[in-house]
Amino acid sequence: MSETATSPTVPDRRADAAIAGGLLVLCLVRVIPYLAAGPGFFLDDWRNLARLDTVGWMRAAEASKFASRPGAWAVETVLYTVLRDHAAWWVLTLAVLSAATATALFVTLRRFVPRWNALAVVVVWVLLPNHTSLRVFANTTPMTVGLLLLVIGVWCMDEDRLVLGALLASAGGLCYEVMLLPALSAVVAVHLLRHRGTRRQAVRAGAIVVVTGCLMAIHPTYNPGTARRGTPLVLAPAHFGSGLTENRWLGWLLAATAAMGIAVALVRFVRGERGAHEAPWLVVAGLGVMTVGLAAFALKWPTGVRGPADRNFVVSSVGSAMVWVGCARVLCRRSRAALAVAVGAFALIVVPTNVTYQRQWAESARSTRSMIEAVDCRYAGQPPADLGVGPYVPLPGGVRAIHQFFLADATRVVAGHPMRFVVTEDDEQWEERPADRRVTWDDLLAAGCPP
Repeated sequence: MSETATSPTVPDRRADAAIAGGLLVLCLVRVIPYLAAGPGFFLDDWRNLARLDTVGWMRAAEASKFASRPGAWAVETVLYTVLRDHAAWWVLTLAVLSAATATALFVTLRRFVPRWNALAVVVVWVLLPNHTSLRVFANTTPMTVGLLLLVIGVWCMDEDRLVLGALLASAGGLCYEVMLLPALSAVVAVHLLRHRGTRRQAVRAGAIVVVTGCLMAIHPTYNPGTARRGTPLVLAPAHFGSGLTENRWLGWLLAATAAMGIAVALVRFVRGERGAHEAPWLVVAGLGVMTVGLAAFALKWPTGVRGPADRNFVVSSVGSAMVWVGCARVLCRRSRAALAVAVGAFALIVVPTNVTYQRQWAESARSTRSMIEAVDCRYAGQPPADLGVGPYVPLPGGVRAIHQFFLADATRVVAGHPMRFVVTEDDEQWEERPADRRVTWDDLLAAGCPP
């Protein structure tokens, strides 16, 4: 391994402060479309918000979460209690956490690659639209905290503090179990390739992560036997095509560009361009990060590339950002003008997609709140228990804000009291209702609640 790959970049505190400030501004600017469209709440948010009034702040997060994801339980207990149902404050908090994670990622990456490569990766990661839920969905806050702890943990490992790094990374795993395999991989890679720590320290650090994983497995959040399985074929488009744009042809163009860049980078890596200052190394390392980030879903493949499912890309999206930057450098290595054009074209694709995805989240949240308010108004807070609202839940861009399981909680939060009716899922459930017990979403949204 080259000297560049084994020596950290000399820090520049003034430049680092400027970069951290710039990343904070970028993360805040990124969520402006969502704030302008009207932020709201989704799925598990309703349960946690309702519990604040029914069982008190210490139980804002469910007791089962304490067993399955104790780190997430702690984050939710604190933040839901402080921020409550102020959606805009949630969005700003998520933006600040994203900025902190981006800054930590930059500081960590620059130990492995040149400063400007590290900054490019972080900026691309912030702009990638395939993990929009991490910016707008309050209940994903523990996942961002988990990623932040994982990144800081890797930094500590490379600072020759393997055990401390493993403890921090494992704490991230307690927020979201997806962090654990990357954490264990980091212990092995930092010890063997970066020569950090003694063998005894590496064994202790690895044992900490493994034990944490075993504790998480005792109370699995998902039951593999009943998990809905999709196809792993969706994962590549989620990172290099359709997950970055709704335009089919642009998605194919992105995918073809990424495939070509990865192929060229792998050939050059095999031929010896393996220094961390060289683009092929960045592509190979990015593919490795993607692999360990997605491996945890071997029993529960994501079945979509947007909507609530994209939280699954919390780690792998970092790897894909590394791949994108590496591909850009590989394909445009002889021309700065070509690189500038490629960067501009990429921005012209992902920036509008960010706006579209955020508006879809806002539309889903707004539609759900308006539906509940209209039902409360039309039936004076006492709708028939067999009332059906449908024929199905609107899913703009695949984003779902309400499920029958959370309906009583959502109505308590929105209307101030629980209401019990049926949110039908399909035409069959809809047709089972008597004609006088059916009301459409469109009718409710159009009628609203007259003053």
